Amino acid sequence: MRVVLSGGGSGGHIYPALAIAEGLKAWQPRVELLYIGTQHGLERELVPRAGVPFRTIHARGLLVRGVKGKVAGAVSAAKGLGEALGILREFRPDVVVGTGGYVSGPVGLAASWLKVPLVIQEQNAWPGFTNRELAKRAYAVFVPYDEARARFPRGTHVIIAGNPIKVPPTIVSRSTARHALGLDEHLRVVMATGGSQGAEAINALMSRILRACQDDGRIGVLWATGPRYYQAVIAELQRLLPDGWDAARIRVEPYFYQIQQMYQASDLYVGRAGAMTLTDCAAFGLPAVLIPSPHVSEDHQTKNARAVERRGAAVVMTEAEALAHPEEVLALLRDDMRLERMAEAMHALFDATALDRIVETVRRAAEERRRSWR
Repeated sequence: MRVVLSGGGSGGHIYPALAIAEGLKAWQPRVELLYIGTQHGLERELVPRAGVPFRTIHARGLLVRGVKGKVAGAVSAAKGLGEALGILREFRPDVVVGTGGYVSGPVGLAASWLKVPLVIQEQNAWPGFTNRELAKRAYAVFVPYDEARARFPRGTHVIIAGNPIKVPPTIVSRSTARHALGLDEHLRVVMATGGSQGAEAINALMSRILRACQDDGRIGVLWATGPRYYQAVIAELQRLLPDGWDAARIRVEPYFYQIQQMYQASDLYVGRAGAMTLTDCAAFGLPAVLIPSPHVSEDHQTKNARAVERRGAAVVMTEAEALAHPEEVLALLRDDMRLERMAEAMHALFDATALDRIVETVRRAAEERRRSWR
């Protein structure tokens, strides 16, 4: 079986595609995979590192301001479509899998023109522009929340399935995770991160509550500032806490390289509401204070956050609300019963069957196409 995967720009589109690739290889080690991305997206680094063959096409966003930007986007899309058609004719896939991002637009359209089944995996409660436009051409569309169903054209074959993760997490006890990190197992631990690059608003919030965390010996902090903010954050903390802070309870790092261990050691997550972050929180049953980024397309992080909040697993705050009321984070961290209820609700969102169901649908689509050509 030959499968083309496409999705790019951000890790939120790339990691699900790589998870599906891993699932396909686990099901059939001889499956032939090809990933189509761009030369300037994060996929250029992540996909080859995962051992998946990689090709590039021209593609750029269409939802940009200004006539010049829209024209440039349309020209790039037309060029990318021609390149995608050429690659698909050469590779002859049995099925194409798209996970969103502008690069998957030309690839999905090329698949439709060549009558190759298209399976779409959407990560967000508010589907992205590319996936919405391609949905009517798709064999199946997977979404993590029922709220996304209404955003697709009538007649779209929508399947509710959680976002796939590449490796099912090995769940260890919280005390075991804390022992590995050198943390007291009796602490109440808050984990904060603004994503791989960090976020000023998350860092500002944590700076405002760190003194209270330092003064309360029962609270632990795991805080990733983002590499570009790290030195400025440390300088600010040295100003706020000139006598230093308890390094046995409070860890301030540029980046979490062992992030699964951090999830497992924590009682509460504070940070952004990206689709894959929420999937990780669900996998580990980690309740959250979600502060959506206001800078993402179509405000999809807010839609994700509200979908999780409606299910009782998170509290949603805007950046302004979080900075105006930082004490609410500490109040939640100290509320044992509420945290327990939220943790149960968050873990209930985890779909351990998602990857298997997506792989099975991809396999079925490929088999149906092969039968139709006999």
